[in-house]
Amino acid sequence: MKKFDFIKPGRKVFWRDPDHGISSGEYEVVSVPEVIEKDSVIMIASEFSEAEVYPSELQPT
Repeated sequence: MKKFDFIKPGRKVFWRDPDHGISSGEYEVVSVPEVIEKDSVIMIASEFSEAEVYPSELQPT
């Protein structure tokens, strides 16, 4: 299993917000590039917000 295999559209993930954890929490993956690299941008969303994040900021739930 590759490091970022858990990042797929529709999956729930936990985002560690690097801005002092202000928006950390559970999000749904909205879109991912075909190949995920460490500097790829992943779109995530929750009921309250959305964000573009790096894969290293995400953890499986």
